[in-house]
Amino acid sequence: MNIAVLIKQVPRTDKIKIDKEKGTLIRKGVESILNPYCEYALEAALSIKKQLKNAKITVITMGPPSAKAVIERAIALGADDGVVLSDRAFAGSDCRATAYALACGIKKACGTPAIILCGRQAIDGDTAQVPGETAQMLGIPMIPYITEIVDISEKSITVKSEFDNKELTLSADFPVLLTVRKGSNNRRMPSLNDAFRAFSYEPKIISADDAGCDKEKLGLSGSPTRVVKIVPVAAKGNCRFFNSGNCAEGFKEIGKVLEKVVSSN
Repeated sequence: MNIAVLIKQVPRTDKIKIDKEKGTLIRKGVESILNPYCEYALEAALSIKKQLKNAKITVITMGPPSAKAVIERAIALGADDGVVLSDRAFAGSDCRATAYALACGIKKACGTPAIILCGRQAIDGDTAQVPGETAQMLGIPMIPYITEIVDISEKSITVKSEFDNKELTLSADFPVLLTVRKGSNNRRMPSLNDAFRAFSYEPKIISADDAGCDKEKLGLSGSPTRVVKIVPVAAKGNCRFFNSGNCAEGFKEIGKVLEKVVSSN
């Protein structure tokens, strides 16, 4: 059984700064990491592989050659193979163009995997649109926001999915795309053998031509949406902190605020 896991290299969001004049992210000098939700997806793939024994995990990312760092991380965590979709033609792709490139890359690297796993979203973009669009372009069903794999066989999978404050038990035959909502809060540690393998591993680089992409559907020309401006949100108002040393004063201040709320209503 072939399992594809879509992963992404993202900047650490706690280190990002905004260029206030241009309204863009300042990525220079910011550490890049494997998107945490993608790591949850890989964790789910490894759990499936442990149950089925004969499964093979291929991780796929799209980005510059430096994106191979997240492939190496995934290999260290237990993935079998890795692919980087890298081409200048991909630059400027929005969600739709990215999904198209990933769909082509999946077909080139894995044919038709039984399962495609993605994190629920990337922490740098936060749109959560790429997985669904990729499934649509591949013509396969998608189950979003899974929290648990209930049962799996050679032909189908049953999962628990959580959205709109409800938990559903859903099933699908293969092939299917799943987005993973959450995973373990404890980061998986690479085994010694996997760490050595990742150190010397060279992922396969696939260009737009290799993947058979129509370049008119990539990059800015293939992107119907544009990020025109990013506006940083400025904090407003004053915040006061109270602790055991001035707790009584804090209660009085809260009382005053509540009196104003009640009187205004």
